[in-house]
Amino acid sequence: MKKYQYRLGDLIERVIDNRGKTPPYQNEGIPIIEVASIAKNNRHPDYKKVNKYVNTETYKSWFRSGHPQNGDVLVSTVGQIGKVSIMDETVACIAQNIVALRVKKELIVPDFLYYYLIRDSVQDFLQAMNIGSAQPSIKVPHLLDLTVGIPTIETQKKIVGILKSLDDKIELNLKMNETLEEMAMTLYKHWFVDFGPFQDGEFVESELGMIPEGWECIEIGEAVSVLGGGTPKTSVKEYWENGDINWFSPTDLTTQKSLFISKSSKKITKLGLEKSSAKLFPPYCVMMTSRATIGEISINREEACTNQGFITLIPNETFTMYQLYFWLKTNMDLILSIANGSTFKEVSKTNFKKLKILKPKNIEEFTQKCEKLFKLIESNLIEIEELTNIKDYLLPRLLSGEIDVSKAEKQVEEVL
Repeated sequence: MKKYQYRLGDLIERVIDNRGKTPPYQNEGIPIIEVASIAKNNRHPDYKKVNKYVNTETYKSWFRSGHPQNGDVLVSTVGQIGKVSIMDETVACIAQNIVALRVKKELIVPDFLYYYLIRDSVQDFLQAMNIGSAQPSIKVPHLLDLTVGIPTIETQKKIVGILKSLDDKIELNLKMNETLEEMAMTLYKHWFVDFGPFQDGEFVESELGMIPEGWECIEIGEAVSVLGGGTPKTSVKEYWENGDINWFSPTDLTTQKSLFISKSSKKITKLGLEKSSAKLFPPYCVMMTSRATIGEISINREEACTNQGFITLIPNETFTMYQLYFWLKTNMDLILSIANGSTFKEVSKTNFKKLKILKPKNIEEFTQKCEKLFKLIESNLIEIEELTNIKDYLLPRLLSGEIDVSKAEKQVEEVL
């Protein structure tokens, strides 16, 4: 594949850079895209991460260099530098720590530049551009001096088509999973909050209000095993080197934000497990972060342990992972209210174990329906992992010309 070398600035028609005074914010209106919205190098900004807005007047008059348009490539230049996304059709502003690059479309396809910039090697190069002292930052002229190797427009479009088809399927699965989890939450509330299936029966008083006759209100510490975690000494390499036991930290959950989670970023050895307070638990337990960032919840798909920033619930025949997962979700305000600490907030196991949960009866139908929904979610997540691995393999090789584009097209067609 023949490639042509360009200075990035020569491929850019316009740079939208709105550094300057901070605009007046409000709680709703036109969204301001900050680094949090593109921090995962996601193809399009994540508007769920937006918490600042401006009104129409501010949108029209405040921003000196304009606004991003559909197809503009967004790059963070301050803080988490080098994060990349591509603008969609949403009307939005960009924060002072992001620039938008409008490409010369006769030379480069916008999506091709996006995929080029998220390559690991280019990401490393962008990190190396850091000139900040107080916080990381990139100078825009330095960014525009980046050398970009590109093939013909026709080849660019083919490469983009391959990678975009994988991204589209991943995005579709993620949206399906959001819907499936919402359905499961609705099911939980019908059974455990509204008690819909039991309205024709008798109800009795409890500490949690009126509940179906035969149900009980007990402490979560009596209902299931509640585990904490621990960290092997990082200075002892035998505890970490060639480790094969999943050892989750809160960052794993905040990064992946998934109902099910398969792999931890760090693993420990059997010796590390034995020499620490970390506790091994089986697959399909419910993990909740309990300090600093409180309330991230995931279910492990493989045997695992955690650091001390977790409370993990071990399901049993009476208290399924479905009930426990949504019990945590619906009681998060209560859980946050029992957090304490001067340096950082933490939910202690002692206080947590005293929280009340309903011990149900005759919920087989709920369990069966939830099981089907969770299995669909898990299946979609497995497919997402597979598609992500394929994309991660193809992306650098397609852009470098190591893989024939036509062969890659056929391989991806077979997978999709």
